[in-house]
Amino acid sequence: MRSFLARFSGPMPIKTVERQLRRNSQQIAHTQAELGVLEEQLEHFKDEAETARIHALVSETPISERTHQRAARHLIAIDKQREQLVARLVQLEGHQNSLLDQMGRDFN
Repeated sequence: MRSFLARFSGPMPIKTVERQLRRNSQQIAHTQAELGVLEEQLEHFKDEAETARIHALVSETPISERTHQRAARHLIAIDKQREQLVARLVQLEGHQNSLLDQMGRDFN
């Protein structure tokens, strides 16, 4: 009988890899959906920030400048969230590739 540590140090059973692949695929789909929504929001905030910038230039009032600054901050925050989701998606896709490679090795 194999020892407890030996059981977990070798390749994972194919069922475990398949289960992890399914879970990872669900996470990828969820992250892609989130990214799609966030990119729509990003476009909205880009337009809003540009409109506020132009309005601040034309009107030259403190209120319009604050509105522009607020819109610019929202744009930066949304863009940061987008970058984090893209990084998460890259991480998930890398994990998926390693699981697929492992399955390929197990079949050969």
